[in-house]
Amino acid sequence: MKTWIYNLTKNFAKSLKVSALGVGILGTAAAMSVEAVTLPDGRVMFDRPPTLVEATTRDIHSGARGRYHFVIEVPENAGEALEAIVVTPRDHAKRINFTLDASTAQQGVAYARGPELSLASVGGVPENPHEVLLVFDQPVQPGETVTVTLRTAYNPWGGVYLFGVTGYPAGENGVGQFLGYGRIHLYDTSN
Repeated sequence: MKTWIYNLTKNFAKSLKVSALGVGILGTAAAMSVEAVTLPDGRVMFDRPPTLVEATTRDIHSGARGRYHFVIEVPENAGEALEAIVVTPRDHAKRINFTLDASTAQQGVAYARGPELSLASVGGVPENPHEVLLVFDQPVQPGETVTVTLRTAYNPWGGVYLFGVTGYPAGENGVGQFLGYGRIHLYDTSN
């Protein structure tokens, strides 16, 4: 019985050493690989896509002017800079009308008052008029965080509003990758 336990422990220890070695080798290879993924047809994707860190607002009452902040972090190993995002309102959030010419972007997290980033263009997407496309004048580099602010003339009634965010790498052949859903919670003014 003791021999069986000894052999099991010995084999398990060997497999852990091999696994640790494999993880070490893979980790080193992953750390060196920071190039974007190029598909056979020439389209480009992020090696590690950006992350939607949060969606937030301090303008929480219906009827008030609204500013919705979407904070996006581009990881060091993204492999490509972030050139554009598309914000897609879900369900009843489609009723929100954004004042597109008042959209802004800043470096860093929301409310930190980081340096302003220029937007090359802001507009709707012809295939889906509810989507908002924002293109950065200079792509957001790996390792940087950006906050995009969309403004409304007024907030709709109270409720939870979801917005899907998709990021596009720099270049002509960038493939959009879904970054996550942002959630904005608004309250009726009578509450």
